Amino acid sequence: MILVVNGSPQPQGNLHRLLEKIAGGTGKPYELVRLADLTIGPCKGCVECAPTNVCVQPDDMAPLYGRIVAADALIVGGTVYFGRLNALTHTFLERLYPLRHRLPRTMGKLAAAVCVGAVEAETVVQEISEFLEKYFYYRLVGSVYFNSATPPCYVCGFGDTCQYGLPAMMLSPQEFARFKVTPELFRRFEDFPEVVVACASLSRDLAAAIDSLTKE
Repeated sequence: MILVVNGSPQPQGNLHRLLEKIAGGTGKPYELVRLADLTIGPCKGCVECAPTNVCVQPDDMAPLYGRIVAADALIVGGTVYFGRLNALTHTFLERLYPLRHRLPRTMGKLAAAVCVGAVEAETVVQEISEFLEKYFYYRLVGSVYFNSATPPCYVCGFGDTCQYGLPAMMLSPQEFARFKVTPELFRRFEDFPEVVVACASLSRDLAAAIDSLTKE
């Protein structure tokens, strides 16, 4: 089973669809977890998990630990807020901390990273990848990212009038005076062949890696 973690609060957004395409493309069973549906607090730094590899916080992260360890592969998907990994996803990664004590319980397990952002998705997917590899000793199979060029200003209702939003920041005053939020500004990853190909490639690599593990 592949455990897929969706760190975006947007239902059926680009990240959700990317994750389902990648996981579904493996032909393996998978479970998708939406962090926005859960209550997961930040790590408190108490280190009470050190003797047992079990976090003492009684929140929705508790039942995930067993599924994370049991999964054949973990796919973590995050999004970009203010040029950084969003808090939902970062908190999930932070709360993996109990699994790394003494003999990390995720050492050598398979993982993949996915990210969507208006911009800087490539940088943030590298952050997710490095987090999984460096701190939790996952074997990273690959990653996929998509720069949607769709900032929140396009959906807030004030994007073409607000003087402090991204369009006003990025456009000249003359260009901004003509700017209007229109449907064609909302880009879907499915319309970008290079992203679709990257998804298919990661699906194949994940499936092959899982098959290789089962033969060992």
